[in-house]
Amino acid sequence: MLKDVLAILASTPDKLKQEISSMSLKEMKTRPTANKWSVQEVLAHLDDVEEIGMRGRVAAMIEAENTLLPSFDQEKRAQEMKYNRKHPLRSLASFARQRQANVKWLRRLKPAQLKRRGTHQKVGELTVEELVTEWAFHDLGHLKQILEIKRYALYPRMGNMRSFYKLRD
Repeated sequence: MLKDVLAILASTPDKLKQEISSMSLKEMKTRPTANKWSVQEVLAHLDDVEEIGMRGRVAAMIEAENTLLPSFDQEKRAQEMKYNRKHPLRSLASFARQRQANVKWLRRLKPAQLKRRGTHQKVGELTVEELVTEWAFHDLGHLKQILEIKRYALYPRMGNMRSFYKLRD
């Protein structure tokens, strides 16, 4: 079953730990720009959606035929759940615990379960396999986001070499 996808899912907590290991709490709390999340907010988001956005949806599709999967506004959720007040290391620890259990659970899914379908409120019909693949894609997007935050932090200290680069808002 989707060995590459499961490998990504299993490795994400360690990759996150590695990337933030040299960052101070202040650096993790600093947004690169006003409209982009900080590392603290990214980690809180990953912890928050691990159950409701990911495992919960997969479980619902396995348990019932043609389940409706509601969408949610992640920016609104970030405000409601106060991502900017969550301790980043606690968020990461909680995420890592959940992820370990979820990967173990995913590895036990049967081929027939991977073919089960649900209907996402915004994007329409999808299979469990497609949703699990998106789960890994989601992880990689947030790893990339954390790397971008680290790049933004280095940019001001590059002197005239900044002329070779343009940062996007």
